[in-house]
Amino acid sequence: MRSYDDIILGRIDEAEMCLENEWFIAALTLALTLPDICGKAEYPDETVTARYIQWFNTYVKQYDKPKSKLSEDMPYLSGEVVYNLRNNFLHTGNPNIQKEKVKEEVCQIDRFHLNTKKSLLGDTSIVAYTKELVVKKREYSVNLWLLCKRLCKVAKEYYLNNREKFDFLNYDMGEE
Repeated sequence: MRSYDDIILGRIDEAEMCLENEWFIAALTLALTLPDICGKAEYPDETVTARYIQWFNTYVKQYDKPKSKLSEDMPYLSGEVVYNLRNNFLHTGNPNIQKEKVKEEVCQIDRFHLNTKKSLLGDTSIVAYTKELVVKKREYSVNLWLLCKRLCKVAKEYYLNNREKFDFLNYDMGEE
């Protein structure tokens, strides 16, 4: 039987290796599963949706949510947005979000873009207003490289501090 370290740290290593080799689809696929796994560890009795969003918002969102009053209309990567991306990407192969499935108005993004440039620069938010200063359109460009790196880093830290919560991972895989 594989150890929890092999399972979790191995998945993180694979995601990072994919990213370094510019296998962006594989990297994103693996990285988007990390909040699922860590969410199961932290909130085992919650639904998949609730635990994914809650874990992301508790552990990852702090890096993305704008902190300035001036940016209150700017979209950001909330747990709800990333969960929406995860669902669309893993279930239909579409790395996009569905605006109508996002409850938080500020995160209802009209145009969503994944930027594959290797950079530590953050994501880009754009809000267009009417002349009456009503929000007309929201755009968000995600730095895929940074998102994957962040999910890997936070999941690794969470796992290393909470190994005992991962006892639900009890499968055997490999050569005999």
